[in-house]
Amino acid sequence: MGKSVDMLRHATPFLLGVAATLVCLTFYRSKIIIGGHERSLEAFALINATQVNSTNIACEKKEVASFDDRLISRKEVVNQTTAQNATPVEEEPFPGLLPLLKRVATNDKTVIMTSVNEAWATPNSLLDIFLEGFRIGEGIQHLLDHLIVVTLDPNAWNLCTAVHPHCYPLTVDGKNFTSEKVFMSGDYIDLVWSKVKLQRRILELGYNFLFTDVDILWMRNPLKHITVYADLTASSDEFLGDPDDINNYPNTGLIYVKSTQKTIEMMNYWIDARNRYPPNHEQTIFNFTVKIQYIDTSYCGGFCNHGNDLNKICTMHANCCVGLQAKLHDLKQIIEDWKFYTALPIEEKRKGLFTWRVPGLYCMH
Repeated sequence: MGKSVDMLRHATPFLLGVAATLVCLTFYRSKIIIGGHERSLEAFALINATQVNSTNIACEKKEVASFDDRLISRKEVVNQTTAQNATPVEEEPFPGLLPLLKRVATNDKTVIMTSVNEAWATPNSLLDIFLEGFRIGEGIQHLLDHLIVVTLDPNAWNLCTAVHPHCYPLTVDGKNFTSEKVFMSGDYIDLVWSKVKLQRRILELGYNFLFTDVDILWMRNPLKHITVYADLTASSDEFLGDPDDINNYPNTGLIYVKSTQKTIEMMNYWIDARNRYPPNHEQTIFNFTVKIQYIDTSYCGGFCNHGNDLNKICTMHANCCVGLQAKLHDLKQIIEDWKFYTALPIEEKRKGLFTWRVPGLYCMH
């Protein structure tokens, strides 16, 4: 899974000059000022029949609209003209997202988010294991209140809303993300890039996010290992000991991004880079377009690289493992090991002698 943002101004008072001398029915053209720009307005004026000089030429009398009525009529024309020339309001690309962010975010405007399709959201699949991690983890169940599960198809939406209160439907025109998507397949690449665009919109709306792949088991709060001065922090496939070392190999399966102008511009560049480096998926491009801080794999590990001290571990990612069934098998094994560890006496935990079976039989690499 890993190697993943307001109109009409009141019309200013306008001056209308009417020139009518020798005719009964006349059209006149006037100038009005709208929003600081001069525009022309055609109106139809009726005047009473009069005698001109000594001639006895009479004009047919017409009913003349009152001054007030003419003002009202002209205002309607002005409003119509202004509306026709107004710039259309752009439609929100992710409807309903902002109200959800307001409801779910922490006090510092941070949300945790993951994404699922039907294959990952079915009972006993990845979503169930993911949510269980928060419930059996060490003091992290409350984080479920700040978790948004992004669903990638209608069936995933139905399954998500049955087990979690904060689900968001992400649709991509012409794409069906219902079934399992094999790593680096065409649909897989489209899927991960659709998530990146959603993440950019979250930043544009002024919210920070901690994105986590759904095949990551949470046991403790990884936010404790994200420094306040970092704009962007990511987990690692390979951690070389220095969190600022650019030679660390990032894993976008767990990535925290703070909402700043710099990170929004970074996301724009990241998305644009897809067209420059096809057919790479988002992490490959991420590796050589972004300078970030990395989390020690002793705290946020994965099947590729992890620590064995369960007193430190926060998350475990089923990376370096291809196939849904293989991930499910070995993640369930991690849950068994974690439950065994948490049941140990404090003295035994402190010794740090117990470790886990990872990766297991199905995900060995």
